[in-house]
Amino acid sequence: MNKPIRSLWHLLGGLLLPAIYYFTSKKISLIVFGIFFIFFFLADFLRLHYPRLNERIFKYFKTIIKEEERNSFSGNPYYISGAFLSVLLFEKGIAIASLCFLACGDLAASLVGKKWGRIRIKGKSLEGGLGSLLACLLIGIVLLVLRLKLSFGILLIGALTASIVELFSPGRKDNLTVPLFSGLIMQIIRSIGRLR
Repeated sequence: MNKPIRSLWHLLGGLLLPAIYYFTSKKISLIVFGIFFIFFFLADFLRLHYPRLNERIFKYFKTIIKEEERNSFSGNPYYISGAFLSVLLFEKGIAIASLCFLACGDLAASLVGKKWGRIRIKGKSLEGGLGSLLACLLIGIVLLVLRLKLSFGILLIGALTASIVELFSPGRKDNLTVPLFSGLIMQIIRSIGRLR
């Protein structure tokens, strides 16, 4: 599996959870995400405690698991935790948007940062952050078509928040922090608008 296919794999995987929520209910999504979390948490826990299992997993899935995850938890439990909490805490449209920002923004930041990254900020690049912002803005336009009852202004602020948080979040923790912070800001702005 070459690098472009690996990137596509991560993008599709990242968009799976918001797609599930879009086509189902809050209750069903929370149950499904909870099952996903238990599965991936246990998978990581077991492979980290059984070196042979860990090596076997890396042998067969090395193209979709990052090398730095060999001796630590992968990004999956963080991502699913972020998705679960987003669905639990935010309105449906906001939760879906924040998860899409993570999926598309994270991939764009990685690709742009590796190719054009020059200005470093805590191990990441400013160029990657700008790539993330552009990707989030583009997905925001797509989300407008899906009629999630979100204005372009809210999506714009959510995209900007997601890109900033992604840039300053360490390691795999951006899988948790990006959807929660971007979702929180969008939810606050939405609530303020309703109070007027």
